[in-house]
Amino acid sequence: MKEILINLKSYKKELILGPLFKLLEAIIEISLPIIIAEIIDNNINFTPNQIIFYTIGMLIFILIGFGCASTSQYFAAKASKGYGANLRKEFFRHISLLSNKQLNEYGASALVNRITYDINNLEIAISMFIRLVLRSPFICIGSLLMIFVINVKIAIIVTISLIILSICIYIIFKISSKLQQKLNINIDKMLIRVKEDLVNIRLIRSTNSQEFEKCKFNGRNKEIYKISLKYNFISNLLTPSNIIILNILVVVILYISKLNIEHISIGKLIAIINYISQMTNSVIVLSNLIIIYTKAFSSANRITDIMKIRPDMEYGEINEIKTTQNAIILKNVSFSYNKESEFIKEFNINIKIGEIIGMIGFTASGKTTLLNLFARNYDVDKGEILIFDRNITDYKKQTLKNNIRIISQKKQFFTGTLEENISLRRKHKQRNII
Repeated sequence: MKEILINLKSYKKELILGPLFKLLEAIIEISLPIIIAEIIDNNINFTPNQIIFYTIGMLIFILIGFGCASTSQYFAAKASKGYGANLRKEFFRHISLLSNKQLNEYGASALVNRITYDINNLEIAISMFIRLVLRSPFICIGSLLMIFVINVKIAIIVTISLIILSICIYIIFKISSKLQQKLNINIDKMLIRVKEDLVNIRLIRSTNSQEFEKCKFNGRNKEIYKISLKYNFISNLLTPSNIIILNILVVVILYISKLNIEHISIGKLIAIINYISQMTNSVIVLSNLIIIYTKAFSSANRITDIMKIRPDMEYGEINEIKTTQNAIILKNVSFSYNKESEFIKEFNINIKIGEIIGMIGFTASGKTTLLNLFARNYDVDKGEILIFDRNITDYKKQTLKNNIRIISQKKQFFTGTLEENISLRRKHKQRNII
């Protein structure tokens, strides 16, 4: 988890000051009902000057609260969006260091899903931390304490309701968390399926296997539908649970205990109602935060899984290629995309400088794989590859990429001009030996 939290160091000020401003707003919000109760209970004895004083005081409180809320919102936006931008940059840099073999274990679609959907979930979580994570519990606890000050019996009843509600929230959180993780895995699998179908659409049409591919897609889509339906149903139980427990349960307990509240003044009764309303809203917000953080924790684990992967390719220190008669030599090279079966087994070849070699074979016979091994897009499992009589692992990465080119038979363009695609943003001409 520390791999993705380290980017928050740049936003210590926002992470500290933002919640503090929200707490100040919460203190003002908690203070207002008791002030209103005082005005209601003593309005007959107030002089015009006192009424003006209370009115101006409440207006100042409201303006201060508005200013605190606006400042906290600014800090939340700055920290969350800045954190997301930095994490995307770090994530993209990290996956660019991984070998093709490591990337193939997850698939391009799954990585794109992480750099967009998952990082966006973390942005929302950071923003909610500054805006609501401290404010909502403070409002809930502060309102309960104020009810204790007004009437202990009613406060005890409300406390019992909160305990029952907390148990319900915990159960819903545990169930929804597992469903969210399962949902993310299935979304990744569906994205891989869609990507494969789009890339191989001509082959699918030529073999007339559209219906077969549709069945596979529909099966995965139906699985996502079932999990999403269950997840949304469980998650959406939070709000009705709040309403039932904090409203109906309080009424039931009041009826059973036959609590006598006739001695409570109108102002204090209105204050209690306001505090219960604040608590209800805070618990609803906390419920929504649980849904947000369920997604965020799941996304954080998915991103951490990638960030923990260490590049399996190590490069040497040779930064210049010195030509010899032997351009490329493969000695007993074996390679596999997975551990189940070898794709290339004990292959040998010696290509002299200046030679033009043609490789002919069936589809999936290993022609493109050999080219990728020449460029060290993959590492061999056994044997060795020599580039001008030096092991390919002795060269620096940039040296190999500057001097070995692979031109694919498939047209793949980047966004931009034709000139940028041809030059690939190279500022200086470089010598391509191979």
